Formats: sequence, structure tokens, C-alpha cells
Amino acid sequence: MKNILLYFFAFLLVGTPSLIAKSISLTCEISGCDPADELFLYQFEGFGFTKVHTAKKNKEGNYTFKLPESNSKFYYLGKAPTKLLPIILGKEDKVKVTGTCNDFSQVSIKESKLNTRYSQLKIEIGQLKARAGQLNQKYQRARTPEQKELAASNLEDFDKDQMTLLESFGDQFPILTEIVALNTYLSFLHNQEGYYDEVDYFANEYFRFVDFTNELHNNNPWVYESLREYTRMLGTANLDKALHQSYLDDMLNKFPANSAAYQMALSGAVEGMAATRHPNYAYYGKLLIKKYEKTHPETIAAVKKKINSAGAFTVGAVAPDFAQLTPEGDSLSLSDLRGKVVLVDFWASWCGPCRRENPHVKKIYEKYKDKGFDVLGVSLDKTQKAWVGAIEKDGLPWKHVSDLKGWKNEVAQMYSVKSIPHTILLDQEGKIVASKLRGPQLEMELAKIFGE
Repeated sequence: MKNILLYFFAFLLVGTPSLIAKSISLTCEISGCDPADELFLYQFEGFGFTKVHTAKKNKEGNYTFKLPESNSKFYYLGKAPTKLLPIILGKEDKVKVTGTCNDFSQVSIKESKLNTRYSQLKIEIGQLKARAGQLNQKYQRARTPEQKELAASNLEDFDKDQMTLLESFGDQFPILTEIVALNTYLSFLHNQEGYYDEVDYFANEYFRFVDFTNELHNNNPWVYESLREYTRMLGTANLDKALHQSYLDDMLNKFPANSAAYQMALSGAVEGMAATRHPNYAYYGKLLIKKYEKTHPETIAAVKKKINSAGAFTVGAVAPDFAQLTPEGDSLSLSDLRGKVVLVDFWASWCGPCRRENPHVKKIYEKYKDKGFDVLGVSLDKTQKAWVGAIEKDGLPWKHVSDLKGWKNEVAQMYSVKSIPHTILLDQEGKIVASKLRGPQLEMELAKIFGE
């Protein structure tokens, strides 16, 4: 009996898979590292990278990570959260990478069927997206019935090719199936039944094949990338603000509440709106801050700073106030002009397009100044002489300010000005009406404001 009991307990310790946690290994043969260097595995959370594993150099000069076996997960290998190597780990027993410490984005992954197939898949997805753009352009440019028919047929074939790729993985690489699903968007032309226009179709069908409840999305950076692209494209459709929010809420609510996938999706959506400077950017940005500020204070701090400055370019928001010196040395603030419709005009004496635009602005100024229109020029000059000389030579009768710091002008940085001329039109309450208006566009907007 004693021997039987000893055998039984020994079997429990070494022979029962369910009681022994299986691990997988990542061996890094990385040359050129400092002896004191450590390598890290990071995970991407949407708004930043979090360090999750550390490895030190062993006697053989390599670095080895031991991780518990799990569903396939995305990790990022490197010394710091820059130039990282994306790698999928969790199922394969042994994975090896080789390369140098100089650039982890160029490190090679060995002995991994999953990562090899993933590298190929990224190329295939890029090719499909390029092909989609070309086919849609050909359809839009087709003029004769024969051209239209051919272009439509090519789009139908493209839809079939997308479905073939989606169905090709089966059960072998589930995470890759989800990545393809996030990138499968069938043409509106052949799938439009039930939708009143292409925007409505796009908003509702972009993620048609995605299982939002699949746990593989909790660690899938493609969720972030796909939501960023979806929101960026949706932002170009000039939708009513409420309708845009309705579409986006419907999409985000498909992810399990408080899941890592939802966090990834919301982060991507916010970044997509930032790219298009959408009016809903501040709303969703503040939602992101509210949900994750306590759990991710450091990474959210940078996001918070960016989002808090969103009012500098969001239509409908009150433009941030500022004050700089006039050519006479007096301080003038934007709020001093409250009650008027104001064009904030970023320019400089050395900017040819700005100087060529000045006569048009002068004409519009003279037309509307008596109705409550004013211009505030913000110069990106560095010298008083050049600044004042250009004002006098061009005969610019409106108000001017500058800190004479060139491209480092504090107001230009506050308003994310990357090129000039750059204009922002404000209503009587200081709210942003539009940006980058020039010539006829500016005159049309003023005509609407003043009821002409």
C-alpha cells in the first residue's frame, strides 16, 4: 500500500498535465549588446507600451524568456519602447530570434511557423488594400457601360479573394484569422442591400466578419489599427456630429465592456479622430481619460495633454485664449476681440503664399469690418524689422501680434500649426467655426454668418 501511495503522489507531481503549468521559451541570440543590457518584452495597450517580462544575458551570451503557455499573444521585444520587434508568443514551445542590439525592428524570428506566416500575411494585407484602392478608382473613373461592367466584375472577384484568404487559416492560426477578419471589407457595389448610401454601409459593415467577443482581441494591436483607420475614414464623410457619435458608439459597444479589447478600440478611435481633427475628438478623448487615468496614470498623462489642447482645432469648441505683443509693444489677447467674428491668421514676412493671400484678406476685411469682422495676424517672424516691414508694405490694417520666435511661436504651437498660411475663423463667442479657409471659401463662410 505504501508503494502504491508513493507512486500515486509521484504521478500527480510529474504525470498530470492539468496540474503542471507548461511554459514556452523565447531565446534571443542578440549581438552587440552591452554586458549590462537587459532585454524586455512589452505589450501594447493602445495608448502606450507596458513592460511585462525581463531577461538578462546568460553565460552563453544570449537572453531567454520563459512564459506560461497561453493563447497566442502579441509582444514587442527590445531594450526600450522604440524600434521594437513585434512577435506572437504563447502556443509554440520554442521560438528563437537573431540579430543585433542596434535595431530590433530588423531582428529575425526563427523556428516559428506562426510568426513566419504572420510576416507573409502582413504583405498580403498590404497588397489587398492597395488593390482595393486601384479597383475602386477604376470603377469611379469608368465612363462607358463596358468599362463599368469590367470594373464591377473585378470588384466582385476581389471580394471573393478576400473571403478565400479569410477562410484559408481554419483552426491552425486562430489569431491570424481574427487579423484577416479585421481587414476584410467587401465592396459596397455588390453588398449594398439594406443600406441607403455607402457611408451607412461602411459604418455598419466595416467589421462584418469580426467576433468582438473573441478573447484573442484583448491583446491584438490590429484592433487599435483597424479602429483608427475606421474612425479616420468615417471622419472624412462630413457626418452630422450626432450621427458620427451614434455610429461610433454602436461599434465600440460591440466590444465587451471594460475589456482590454475595448481599451484598444477606444484608443484607436481617439487617434483616428485626432488625425482628422474631428469635432467628437474631445468627447471620446475625455472618455478615454476618465476610464483609464487611475489605472494608467503615466501613459494617460501624455494623452491628457494632447486631448486638452484639442480645443485648439475642434469646430464648436471655444478657441484657447492667448496674449502676445503688438508691433507697438502692447499686450493684446484673443479674448479682447470677443463679440466680433475673428479670423486668426498665422503668417510671416518670408512666407510667399501668405503674402500673395494678403490682398484677398484685405478685400474681405474691407467688405465685412463694419459688420463686426476682424482679423488678428499672428506672425512667425524672428525680427521686428521684417515683421513690421511686411505689415507696412502689404498695407495690412488689422491687429497683429508676435513673440518673434519663428516656428517656435507659442501660439502656433498651441494651435498645432504645421504650415502657413493657416487660418482659424471664430464666431462672436470665440468658438471655432472653421479652419484653413482662404479666398472664396472664407468669403462664403462670412456671407453665411452675416446673413448675405
